[in-house]
Amino acid sequence: MKRANKTDSFEKDIARSSLVISLFPSGILILCLSQASISIYLKLIIFLFCALVIGIGTLFIWRRVRNQIRTTTNIVEALLAGDSSMRPNSMISRGALAELNQVINGAALQLSEHRQLSKEHQLAMSKVLEHIDVAVICLDENYRVSLLNPKAQQLFSVENEMLGMPAKSLGIENEILEQRIQKVITLITDKVKKRVYLQTDSYQLNGQRHILLFLNDVQQLLQNEERLAWQRLLRVLSHEINNSLAPIASIGESLSQAASKNADDPEFQDDLMGGLRIITQRALALDSFIKQYQSLSKLPEPNKSLFSLKTLLLEQLELFPNISAKLLTDNDIDTFADRTQLSQVLVNLLKNAEQAVENNQLPLLEVNWFVANRTLHLQLQDNGKGISNPDNLFVPFYTTKSNGNGIGLVLSRQILFNHSGDLSLSNRETGQGAIATLSLPVLQAAAN
Repeated sequence: MKRANKTDSFEKDIARSSLVISLFPSGILILCLSQASISIYLKLIIFLFCALVIGIGTLFIWRRVRNQIRTTTNIVEALLAGDSSMRPNSMISRGALAELNQVINGAALQLSEHRQLSKEHQLAMSKVLEHIDVAVICLDENYRVSLLNPKAQQLFSVENEMLGMPAKSLGIENEILEQRIQKVITLITDKVKKRVYLQTDSYQLNGQRHILLFLNDVQQLLQNEERLAWQRLLRVLSHEINNSLAPIASIGESLSQAASKNADDPEFQDDLMGGLRIITQRALALDSFIKQYQSLSKLPEPNKSLFSLKTLLLEQLELFPNISAKLLTDNDIDTFADRTQLSQVLVNLLKNAEQAVENNQLPLLEVNWFVANRTLHLQLQDNGKGISNPDNLFVPFYTTKSNGNGIGLVLSRQILFNHSGDLSLSNRETGQGAIATLSLPVLQAAAN
């Protein structure tokens, strides 16, 4: 027979193979019949009977294989369509077909469990997205909205369906979405103008990049913080200006009344000069106050250089001979920062430590520095009376000292902010005193 056509089905190939195998015993049967001493009619009947048995057997094999393959195909298609209720039902308990049925049953069971688990996760996630106080928007590869939660609908005040809307219609430019960002931006649309904190992320779906947007409405929060900042500022300004203007107005009014009555009195001339001197002093004090306030807003950008932290500390400690300092760390660290500005921070903190002790107590200072979480931490621990009002530590011009101006800590913290660092103060957990911690990014510092 000819070789099977590659386009033939598998079951036809099986049937053809069965016929090919039957040719050998059929040839032997024909040879035996030709040598047998029986009538030609009996030989013909035997041959036809054998041919019929071979044909029926081949047809049975073909249909059995075809039906089994189609049954398995239907079960697999049902599994792919999400129907895991169909199972292979065969009386065969051994062999390759039994193993195949067992594998399909196991796959169907696992697929059913995974689908059920996926539905539960999707339901839980939809509940979270529905009630979370963060606007979540998914953009497809064309930067159009493909998924969102009710908070997003509320944020943009859009009454109709937002699905399919381009990102530009939401006030978000496509250029912003090219990279992952975490920052506060202003959304401007036909209906809203809000300040939001935007975080972006991306994921792959069917080979296409999709973008997730997480938006927090910080408009009210920023307005509240701005209002509180203005309240603090006005409270401080009002206090300082009133302290200067009240005596100026009082003295001016008194001098005006006296001038109309005692213009030629020598004693009045002395009072006039004294009053003018007081007015001049208060005006100069008010001018100094305004200049100090300007120093907070006109702090220059850091002029960074590489220097030894230990050397800088020792130089500043020499300016305070009354302080008994102890360095708890031996390893020096090369720090990349503005040396002059950092010196000013250390001077302010050392001055506070010196003034924090009571009566004739000797100022003691323990200095320690270390690197943790990619950040350099410098700690100054004093033995003073500690912090009595931590909430107002960094309020401009707030001070508990009789001769303080309330500007040192605010200026020091601003200097560290400009270095991408921070300044924090707290009371010591054990013993009396306070701890000042300076933080600088480790990218700007390296241990020797």
